[in-house]
Amino acid sequence: MEKIIDKIRKNSSESLDTWGVGYGHFCKIINKFALKTGAELGVAYGGHSEAILNNTKIDKLYGIDPYQHTIGYIDKMNYPQDEFDELYKYAIERLSRFKGRYEHIKKYSKDAVINVPEQIDFIYIDADHSYEGVWNDLCLWFSKIKIEGIIGGHDYMHPDFPGVKQAIDEFFSRFNWKINYEGDGVWWVQKKKINISFFIPAFNCSSTITESVNSITNNNISDGDKIIIVNDGSTDNTEKVINDLAVKHPYIKIINHKRNRGGAAARNTAIENSQHNLLFCLDSDNVLAPNSISPLKKFLIENGADCAAFQKIYFFKDDINTIHKKISFISGLITIEYCLGKSLTPPSSGNYLFTKESWKKAGGYPEFANALDTWGFGIQQLFSGAKMHTLPDTFYFHRRGHESYFIREDKKRKTSLTALQILIPYLLLLSKRSENYIMSRRGRYTWFENLDKKPLILAKSKRYTKKEIIIILKNRFSKIYKIYLKLRYGNLNKI
Repeated sequence: MEKIIDKIRKNSSESLDTWGVGYGHFCKIINKFALKTGAELGVAYGGHSEAILNNTKIDKLYGIDPYQHTIGYIDKMNYPQDEFDELYKYAIERLSRFKGRYEHIKKYSKDAVINVPEQIDFIYIDADHSYEGVWNDLCLWFSKIKIEGIIGGHDYMHPDFPGVKQAIDEFFSRFNWKINYEGDGVWWVQKKKINISFFIPAFNCSSTITESVNSITNNNISDGDKIIIVNDGSTDNTEKVINDLAVKHPYIKIINHKRNRGGAAARNTAIENSQHNLLFCLDSDNVLAPNSISPLKKFLIENGADCAAFQKIYFFKDDINTIHKKISFISGLITIEYCLGKSLTPPSSGNYLFTKESWKKAGGYPEFANALDTWGFGIQQLFSGAKMHTLPDTFYFHRRGHESYFIREDKKRKTSLTALQILIPYLLLLSKRSENYIMSRRGRYTWFENLDKKPLILAKSKRYTKKEIIIILKNRFSKIYKIYLKLRYGNLNKI
């Protein structure tokens, strides 16, 4: 009977003909950027770690591999535990000649991260090849890597592990970063500094905008961040106030609309003129809590989120030290079901951090939506696949009691009809009952105001073929589309 160690030696030798052909790729990257300290997740036989230590001038390599059998995980390297025990001994002996240059941490990735010092030059991810495994490793180790450092790994585009590429693409597309592919499954990305473009739509807000801007500039802005203020055709003293602020703070950019185009257009104009991949919308009458943005930014990055919102809102009138009301959202993941079941949600507040990529996928703020532009935008983000989370025990200050943008528009009594226009493209995803309700003669005028009492329900998930979708659209949307045209262009009172 073949001994376990003989089997391991045989498999290790054979791996040089498969994995081994790519060993040199990452070594070249280490040498190109003169990297000195790094970690490899998934050491296995030790061949890649050995190649790094032999062919680079790296000072320290941390090898992380628990050598533990995982029940239910499908991978030819998921050995029985007795074979893992022998494999561990084999790898440690193989790498022992490098002495202090190599240190092994026999733990899972999530447990080992605290044993590696801040900050290292690179991480090489080649452990759990499931989508969840790669995603979690990216979230866990991202903050450990220095700016200009390298995040890389193996098995990108491997046919047996499609989740590897999916996780990598989704994680880095949030920042529009290039994924470099060297061949033989080896990929890498250079970490860059991530800055925020704050933006403020401003219309006749001369009495409040200074406090809003100061809540950013005093302790919520980092080197390289920008503030964009779009003056949306103000007729009061707003233009002078914001120009004075721009003189005081050179990182403030002013854009003027010649006429009032509405909040959505002002927000879209700001984003179109932004240079950063993270964006924070702050209304011209709201106020950030001290030192609240840095943890929100860290939370978005390290949780793989596309949008990160404060969990709570503190409502005030004139003085943020006098709070009239507090509301709290659920902690963690915000789903489309949650946002279609409550009147107050992160999208309805509109003041949260998000990626420019999620803005593009959502199609921007809906400019027909008036005061529902932020709600509509958030709904579009979620329907387009954005991951939205709230950071527990955080808040911002929301002004109430004056003639705000929402109050001005809500007086026109078209809220539910406007919200219906936003949902028209997604009606196929609602349950038939919810669709009939919001399309009914009575429901279409009141459903949005009654969300807390009568939430909308999504249809049970079903994958439709392209042909099925076309048939459904023809049969089910002909009436809907006619109503949409009337909502958008016709006489609303005659619908």
